[in-house]
Formats: sequence, structure tokens, C-alpha cells
Amino acid sequence: MKEQGTSDPQAFSVDLRAVCGIDWVRLVFEGDAGDPLYIPPPRGNPDGGATVREVRSSHPLEFVVEASTDRARWRSVYRTTAGTGGVVNIQPTRPVRGRWVRMMSLRRSSPHPLGLSAFEVYGTSGDGRPAVAVLGPLAEVGALSRPPVIRAVRP
Repeated sequence: MKEQGTSDPQAFSVDLRAVCGIDWVRLVFEGDAGDPLYIPPPRGNPDGGATVREVRSSHPLEFVVEASTDRARWRSVYRTTAGTGGVVNIQPTRPVRGRWVRMMSLRRSSPHPLGLSAFEVYGTSGDGRPAVAVLGPLAEVGALSRPPVIRAVRP
């Protein structure tokens, strides 16, 4: 998914459908710090001269991940001013509970739209929520130290 806005901040959020314990958040951005920036030619076909490695989306250089039980008050789970894009695994240092989890980009790597391929939240389910739930297409998670109980994924 891409945020279409051209100014910061830009945000993506996931609704877990119940207040849950949040143990781990995984963000997968379309680009990373090693990708060359796409710069269209001054005239002619905007795709002319483009290479396969050029990414037409940005990743956040400065961002915060927050959780909320009521969508009015947000508690910071993670904050960085040195974002590198790619795969970002976040394990809170203290217990966090929330129904909504959001990633807010405060500063992007380029003027291109922010590109997020996966937003995954893992933890313990809340009242009235099944033990395992998928809220969107599944992304590859790789090896985990313990199996997830909540799996909320929005591409």
C-alpha cells in the first residue's frame, strides 16, 4: 500500500478488533537506504532510462509506532530518527496493550509516496477475539522465537 499524500506526517494503522497485548510489530517497507532514488528525466518518457532497482516510493527516516485502546490517546511503542527502510522488527521494552496500532512517518527518504508492503502485529488476543486472526493477505514472517497468537496483516 502507498500513502498518496505528498507531505508529512503520513500514517498507516491496523485495527486488531479488540484490546490485545502487543509483543512484536513487523514493518516491511518497499524500499531501503541502499536503493537508488528514482529521478525522472527532464523531458520525454518518465520511464526512460529507469533501472529495475530504482524505487518510486520512500521509506521513513523518522517515524513512531504507537498503540491505542480508544483511538484518542496514543502510547509510543517505538521511535527512531534513523530509519533505514526494508524490514523493521520492533519488540517493545515494556508491556503494551491496544486495539489500534499505527506507524506515523514524520520524515521520508524522498518526496515519493511512502511505500509499506506489510504491517504485522503479534501478541496475545483480547476478549472476544479468536486466538488467531488474519485481517488481510498473509506475508512471509520468517522464524519467530514463539508462535504468534495475534496476526493482523494489512498490505
